[in-house]
Amino acid sequence: MLLHLRDRVLDVTDRTAIMGILNVSDDSPVAFSRVPVDQARVRALALAEEGADIIDIGAHSTRSYGRDLHPDEEAARVIPVIEAAVAEGLLVSVDTWTPSVARAAAQVGVHLLNDVLGFTDPAMSAVATEFGLPGCVMHMRGRPKHHRDVSQVYDDVNAEVHDFLLARAAELRTAGVMPWLDPGFAFGKSAADNAALLRGLPALVAEGYPVLISASHKGFLAEFMGRGDRQDAPGLLEATIAFNVLAASAGVHVVRVHDVAPIADALAVVNAIRREGARGER
Repeated sequence: MLLHLRDRVLDVTDRTAIMGILNVSDDSPVAFSRVPVDQARVRALALAEEGADIIDIGAHSTRSYGRDLHPDEEAARVIPVIEAAVAEGLLVSVDTWTPSVARAAAQVGVHLLNDVLGFTDPAMSAVATEFGLPGCVMHMRGRPKHHRDVSQVYDDVNAEVHDFLLARAAELRTAGVMPWLDPGFAFGKSAADNAALLRGLPALVAEGYPVLISASHKGFLAEFMGRGDRQDAPGLLEATIAFNVLAASAGVHVVRVHDVAPIADALAVVNAIRREGARGER
């Protein structure tokens, strides 16, 4: 599969690419990932050197009950970083659900809009359409920072997530936007729900859209290890590697992670095995 990102193309045929998280928030629960704005360009280059195909730049944390960030402050944090990363020739996405921030990012050359609200705001779709940008659609019940306030009981989590993503994808395609799909691991979902979503990834991949997953250092991984729903639990790096290896083996096209270098090493093995398998099938 070829991913078209504005004026660039990323080949993910028989491989899983890496999206490296560049976090210019001061409110992220993954504290080690926070980078001051004046150090972000260097961090972006380091992530690319470690193996990130795309740099995902965000400033507005989705942490439960975290502080709201005014769009002007969000833009002041992300826009100079996006501009610098694009000038370095890097593929860049912006992690925002705010249309004005998405528009400002598009104006300085961002390649992908990554919206945790799934482009449910028509103004976000309008930005993607106007600038010819792909859009990553994520599933989440409720709102950022408050997804824990809504019911987390699903009759069939895969059915709900897949139906939502495919419906949003169809609407975006009608608007001329190429959709990516993100099942939204951890957002309003129990550990058992996340396990079910992992098992459902091959069916989602089979729909023919680019599929991205973001499970890096999520609390449900700590739950799997018997350490509670914590994003500061020991062992989360190893758990993140394991989960992303399973997702890559299921055929997802992009994984979004904080720890690029060890994930790149792990996926090098998965990608090599997938390529060998594809050659054997031809």
